[in-house]
Amino acid sequence: MKRKVIQIADSTQLISLPRKWTIEHGIKKGDELDVEESGNKIIIHTEKIPESGSIEKDISNLDRDSLMFLIRCLYIRGYDEIRLKFDKQTTHHYKAGKEVTVISAIHEEVNRLNGAEIIEQKENYCVIKDLSEGTIKEFDSVLRRIFLLLIDANNDLIEGVKRGDYALLDTINEKHNTVTKFAAYDLRLLNKFGYTDSKKTTSLYGILSSVDMIIDIITYCARYIINNKLVANTKIKLSKESIAILSTIHNALKEYHEFFYNFNLEKMEKLSANRSETLEKIRRTIKTFSNSEILILTSMEQIFEIIIHMAVSRVAMEY
Repeated sequence: MKRKVIQIADSTQLISLPRKWTIEHGIKKGDELDVEESGNKIIIHTEKIPESGSIEKDISNLDRDSLMFLIRCLYIRGYDEIRLKFDKQTTHHYKAGKEVTVISAIHEEVNRLNGAEIIEQKENYCVIKDLSEGTIKEFDSVLRRIFLLLIDANNDLIEGVKRGDYALLDTINEKHNTVTKFAAYDLRLLNKFGYTDSKKTTSLYGILSSVDMIIDIITYCARYIINNKLVANTKIKLSKESIAILSTIHNALKEYHEFFYNFNLEKMEKLSANRSETLEKIRRTIKTFSNSEILILTSMEQIFEIIIHMAVSRVAMEY
């Protein structure tokens, strides 16, 4: 798309805005736009919330998890109104091995989505609407909170296992829900507005998606430990070696947090070295661990791989 520069008097030069873009973002005469210089580029953006419209989906044949993921994806995509239709009142919950009501599953997911509310509910449909007025300016503060919650959740896992504190382990589920809510909100902001530095949008999207994977791993490990006590009446005790490995993984999370906000390629080299050393230590000592320890450690070691992918995305943001 090319635009001709219009000369006004001796000092003022003007260029027209694309009509399609101004209509999409509701730009009118007299509105103020932010203009930023970026090398040979000029970036023009508005704080107005673009209208993303509504969408209607039939969820009749979806299981509980699938319909919840669909709602989250449509929210992240940026739709302001989501209309859901269904022709039966229940759906299958595979993890629990039972039928649950569709409405309860919808409510559970909506409660995890910042600013979303169910504004209409009938026997065979409901309407979800975003009532927030978020802006991309909120992105950075929410991201900082996500990192801190992630580190807290992993610390709770280690301390809960060391002390046999099942109440502390149980709180990880709430942190999981909060991280999921904040991550979905930041992803929604990226989809609706793009990051203030547009070249970083894709990398940040990947980092947030990776954070969601890490909090899932931590939560599943905590649930496994709790369920063993509740179902099998067996308390899982980890050896000092296992605790040391979990602590190394925890330190890697903290090191990534430092790397993200204080970029230095030497920090990435340290992350890579720690990952290799820890994975090798697990391979050397795995025969000495119980089956429960092996399951937990092989699950948690995936966090190292995810952190490396997040580090690559952070490097891409820098250049």
